[in-house]
Amino acid sequence: MTKNEKQHISNTRTKRAKLNIVFSLLGQFVALICGFIVPRLLIKTFGSEAYGATASILQFLSYIVLLEGGIGGVARAALYKPLAEKNYFEITEILNETKFLFKMIGYAFAVYVLVIACSFKEISHFQYYDWFSTFILVIVISSSIFMQYFLGISYAILLQADQKSYIPRIINTSTLVLSTILVVILVSCGCGLITIKFISALIFICRPIIMYLYVHQYYPLAQNCTRNKNALSQKWSGLGQHLAFFFHSNTDVVILTLFTNLKIVAVYAIYNMVVSHVQEIITSFTTGMEALFGDMLARKEISKLNRVFGYYETLISLIALPFFSVTILLIISFVRLYIGNVTDVNYIRPFFAVILILSALIYCLRSPYHSVTIAAGHFKQTQIAAYGEAIINVGLSIVLVHRLGLLGVAVGTLIAVSFRFLYYVFYLSHTLLDRPVKLFVKRAIINTINIFLICFIGYILLSKYDITNYLRWVIAGVALTGMAVIISLGFSYVYYREDFKSIFKHIKFKF
Repeated sequence: MTKNEKQHISNTRTKRAKLNIVFSLLGQFVALICGFIVPRLLIKTFGSEAYGATASILQFLSYIVLLEGGIGGVARAALYKPLAEKNYFEITEILNETKFLFKMIGYAFAVYVLVIACSFKEISHFQYYDWFSTFILVIVISSSIFMQYFLGISYAILLQADQKSYIPRIINTSTLVLSTILVVILVSCGCGLITIKFISALIFICRPIIMYLYVHQYYPLAQNCTRNKNALSQKWSGLGQHLAFFFHSNTDVVILTLFTNLKIVAVYAIYNMVVSHVQEIITSFTTGMEALFGDMLARKEISKLNRVFGYYETLISLIALPFFSVTILLIISFVRLYIGNVTDVNYIRPFFAVILILSALIYCLRSPYHSVTIAAGHFKQTQIAAYGEAIINVGLSIVLVHRLGLLGVAVGTLIAVSFRFLYYVFYLSHTLLDRPVKLFVKRAIINTINIFLICFIGYILLSKYDITNYLRWVIAGVALTGMAVIISLGFSYVYYREDFKSIFKHIKFKF
């Protein structure tokens, strides 16, 4: 490869990394705003039980989305090499196999939807609607998800593997804004919950159609090409991992639905809405990281991979610690303002909030490790971590929910996420990355001191400040975030000076 070709590859990576990060952050900002508008409207208009039902239905159906990371992860790993070589015949073969597998999943999903639709009222003790209306609500919510898996998801996977995650992000953000506007209009017109969800579903069905048109416009896919049945040889390992991830990720809401009531689910959904948006904002900075690692592995640029991995790990810590620390300090005051005069269930749960936030923090800190593992296609080798995470979460949550309620399921999640993080640390240190475990231990100690210091100083400052409205909350948030960022920058400069300097020196992110 000539010097000019290497420079072109570096410039392309740089451009796509920037676009991925910018549009991911923009998308998360829009999702944050829309995500705060819609739940509050639904709770105010229809009550906590009805909103809790929609949140619960989405969680019961969301396993199909998580399969994108199973089969989708295997497909992305298979696509990195032919994309680097611009082998469009092989790309088409992999794409056709991916589409076939998701079509099979679509059929299974249709059956699963019918089962949930028929049984949801009984298993959730839902009182707001009768059986038939509950059945229709489940069908309506599932419709947009169903369409994506017959048309759109394989094309989204291709774009992600080609470091073009910004394309699906633009499409998703645009449809989300339109959906939110229509929800506000429909609520103000007095429309029912089913009608509102039906109109939203119609908007989201546009996503796969637009993605289909984009891919066929800009990718010279081979015509009359069959599917390569051997292209995704690790599909069952990948699928198994993400089935385990489904049980892990959806354990909380499912267990709360089965063992408590939908009002408690609504409480969980409000806190999880805040935490998940913060988590998505943090992970926006790593958008396309898996594809970047996959491209480096395909080109056997191992030393560069280790260097960039170090940058990303420091960058994630630098961003995640102050944001999650401020979330710990301000989430209760936000929930008080957000819920207002809704009193049908107690929404103030500080200990639950802290444990939920710590789980999300650990998830973000482990994201570089997970991305390298997926990029390398090490699904079978690491399946024990996925299964262990799911078993720990489900088992502990069922045991603890009876004694601790919301707090119990949060504790189960925290322990399970920590287990998988530690597994990745030890696995990668002996396989893909030449990184001693002591580097992780050092970072863990420094991160712990960092977050405790931010929370301690923040608690003292907040004790002298009364938050009575959104303006005062925003002022407090800006001040605390500034303080937290300064502290985190100080820790990074002192303990990770080389990475710190490299991140800011190479702010152009030339890979």
